[in-house]
Amino acid sequence: MKKKSPATLAPEPPRLPGELPPATLNLLRDENEIASVRLEGNRFVNASATGVLLDQIVMHGVTFSAGRLSNARFTDVLLDGADLSGSVITRSRLQRVEFRGCRLTGAQISECKCRDIVFRDCTLESAILISGTFQSVLFQQCNLRRALCHNDDLSGAVFRGCDLGGADFAGSTTKGIDLRGSDLTGLHIEPRQLQGATIDPLQAMQVAALIGITVKEQGE
Repeated sequence: MKKKSPATLAPEPPRLPGELPPATLNLLRDENEIASVRLEGNRFVNASATGVLLDQIVMHGVTFSAGRLSNARFTDVLLDGADLSGSVITRSRLQRVEFRGCRLTGAQISECKCRDIVFRDCTLESAILISGTFQSVLFQQCNLRRALCHNDDLSGAVFRGCDLGGADFAGSTTKGIDLRGSDLTGLHIEPRQLQGATIDPLQAMQVAALIGITVKEQGE
């Protein structure tokens, strides 16, 4: 049997124990190390920290809107119903992280190395993803309207059932990208970036319009 290439493999989920003890944390500080706990409803509005380490964490209903993290490390983290609207995460590493039902409207993720990442039922409208590496990433049923994905490596990324209306992939590497089931209306992407992409039959007309092809019946 032919072995799958790494780009086609599903993201590995966070490695989390069956139960995690609850923890109280009201302030993020530089070089904080937070491991093997569950955070519920914590609010870190406008928080700013560098060098934070999160390892084996479940964050449920946590608010980090307009916060700033740099040089952070996220390993085996589940964010469930978190609000990261307007947050900025830069020069960080994320591995085996799942965003589930999260709000990332206007969030900025830049110069980050991301591996085994899932965004499920998330709002990333007008989000900014810049100069990042996304290895084995899945966006499922997400709103990415007017999102900017500039100069990213999105090789093998899967966008399943997403709204990509007006999203912009300028300068990004999209080799082997899978767009099946997503709305591509107004997507800004170069024809060369669609080489090797996987689409479904219903998207064929949308892709034709994106690359400037006019489809007509004979005799029209």
